Amino acid sequence: MSRRATATILSALLIAAPASTQTLPSVPAEAPASVPVSPVEDSVQLVMLALLGDRITLPVSIGGQGPYRFILDTGSERTVVSHELARTLDLAAGRRVVLTTITGRTPAATVIVPTIAIDALAATGSIEAPALDAIDLGAAGLIGLDTLAGRAVSIDFDARSMVVRDARRRAPARPKPDEIIVRARSLLGQLILTEARLGSQRVDVILDTGTGVSIGNLALQRAIAGRRGMLRRIELTSVTGEQIGADYHAVPQLSVGGITFRDIPIAFLDAAPFRRLGLDRRPAILLGMDAMRLFRQVDIDFANRAVTFRLPADLRRRGAPPGL
Repeated sequence: MSRRATATILSALLIAAPASTQTLPSVPAEAPASVPVSPVEDSVQLVMLALLGDRITLPVSIGGQGPYRFILDTGSERTVVSHELARTLDLAAGRRVVLTTITGRTPAATVIVPTIAIDALAATGSIEAPALDAIDLGAAGLIGLDTLAGRAVSIDFDARSMVVRDARRRAPARPKPDEIIVRARSLLGQLILTEARLGSQRVDVILDTGTGVSIGNLALQRAIAGRRGMLRRIELTSVTGEQIGADYHAVPQLSVGGITFRDIPIAFLDAAPFRRLGLDRRPAILLGMDAMRLFRQVDIDFANRAVTFRLPADLRRRGAPPGL
């Protein structure tokens, strides 16, 4: 009998639609390339990170009140507020919506958030945020792409800090000796890294700070048939508290840009978010914090559709092709 483990998946890739309809309207966050941004990067905020397991939390103010601890979730299209915080702040009720999470589609209530700010950074305007139980979220809420659009996030794991800044569009930067820059395309606000390969097979990669476990779709599982090591069967828990089983494998090698991940553990399942993004028929992966924390720093620039990975010092000293 296989061992069983439980992994909490906070990335929801949340999609909102009126619960009474079958169609999904556009999410409020536009693709980063179409978001108006400041001509200069003059709005910068250094945030000291707190780590909740494998997840990053940061101070957030709502309507000028707070701060409250929210989880940074680059895999979620929508910012989420806990029911408990919504009641404390007496937030007005919004529409009923349908959420697409790792376990499927679920109806949920929303609340109207008047303004939301990451620490002292300039606040956004009013948003309609899904409301879920704090026990399932693991915090007072999630910061999603609707709040991060038009900004850049730099996560420094060594210094345990994060810089959030308003980003401007600029010419592609030349990487420093200790950096790998990977270009991306935008899809529903998500940055999709396409410079990834499993052998000769192309793989689409989404950076997902909301999950501690990297998740692959079934197309990727089929592509690595015969080249993986079975670890165990695990249970994944979504932001709605629902659970789903997944095969947990060690993939021998996955290359992203000039970076090679060796023996990276991946949970495989037929997850609804892949279908939502049209990534269910070709190999794709939600790259979680288990992989990102191998680096000294990860910069995610939504305005310029680029991700910069800063390599650990030992890799720079060896002078060998980057491999983790």
